[in-house]
Amino acid sequence: MKQNTLIALAAVFSYTAVPISAQTVPTSEPWSDSIFPEDFFLDTNLEYSKHVLSLQRGVTDRAAYQLNAFANGELQTGKLYLSGHLSFSHYNERTDTAGKFPILGRFPDQHTTGKSADESIIDNINLSLTYAANDWVSIYLGGIYTELEFPHQDDKQLREASITIGNLKKTPFYLSVGRKTVNFGNMQAYNPTTHTVTNHYYRTDTDDLAAEFGYLTKDWHLTFTAIDGNRQLRVADSTSDGSFGNFALSAQRNFNVCDWDISVGAGYLNSTIYDSDAANHPGVSPDPLTMRDRNGAYDFWVEAKKDRWSFMAEYTQTERAWPATGRSVQALTLQAAYDTELWSKPTRFSVAYGRGQQGYEDDAFHELEQLAAGMELWVTPNFSISAEYVYNRAFVPLIMISRVSDPGVDTHTFIISGKVFF
Repeated sequence: MKQNTLIALAAVFSYTAVPISAQTVPTSEPWSDSIFPEDFFLDTNLEYSKHVLSLQRGVTDRAAYQLNAFANGELQTGKLYLSGHLSFSHYNERTDTAGKFPILGRFPDQHTTGKSADESIIDNINLSLTYAANDWVSIYLGGIYTELEFPHQDDKQLREASITIGNLKKTPFYLSVGRKTVNFGNMQAYNPTTHTVTNHYYRTDTDDLAAEFGYLTKDWHLTFTAIDGNRQLRVADSTSDGSFGNFALSAQRNFNVCDWDISVGAGYLNSTIYDSDAANHPGVSPDPLTMRDRNGAYDFWVEAKKDRWSFMAEYTQTERAWPATGRSVQALTLQAAYDTELWSKPTRFSVAYGRGQQGYEDDAFHELEQLAAGMELWVTPNFSISAEYVYNRAFVPLIMISRVSDPGVDTHTFIISGKVFF
């Protein structure tokens, strides 16, 4: 997209997303995130939108957050909630090996054949609808437009469509059925724009029907998710073509220790894409003659928060070796964030380190590493600007991993981004 067009679109989206009250009242009056009249059928909720539409913040807990939003009065039954999100970025990339740019979340056709690249793009535009006719049943629809789509996928997709049955005021049990991100792992990122290594390797999105059975309280969140057996949009895969031929388990415990809010989680995905001797991700048809053997994955994570500080660690590993590499697939993410204010505006400084391993030390595809440092400043409650530096070591694409990997690649990427929510 041409840069001038991108800037114009961002300006229009930013203005229309600002609540009417914020456009018309003096700046000394409190901010309101209500766009529509209070008694109107259609409504918005900024904090809810910032969680469910963020690709960095709320990744695997959509159903739980939605249930809590209705239980605590953040959302009201009988209203249709419209949520929107626009993320736009300028990427400046430098590599020491021509044509090899290993930054996560971008695909080969978003780079050049040279040693540098500059591009302004729309990372994603998200729109969603949330509606509950009564205290027990709610509906969620989420669509996305992106200029970072996987090859052979559409730039406009209905990513999520689910019905959730549950009422936390009456029972801690719930059922959420539909197309969704599976509750497996945490997968969130503290940094503003770039995916974590764990998210890159293991975030699980369904293309077919999934059913999440959950138990949710202040201290516990337990889930069992039944997943269709064939290849899903991301990571879940099984040799079974039958309905609900795959599944995931997740457990989270929340507690407080010495004024630190601690969350500990563990998960299991029964069958992953790391099951074949050919490295193929969704969208690339596997060779029918290749060997496939079920390969599950375990995930463990811990997060600690106190005052302005947040720390998190997440580790995920397959049960057995990936036939394509001969070693298990491991992903590690370590990250920290400090929340403060600059020019009286809420600001987050963050740093995240990630490592992915799937080979022996002598293999060209042995491992990749990523280090990201960022700053995000909220100019208004619904509009932020951010700057991020990302260092990547080794070019190890998970497609054709044994053919094109190069351990000697070093890249430096600078990202300037803006995000708008309503």
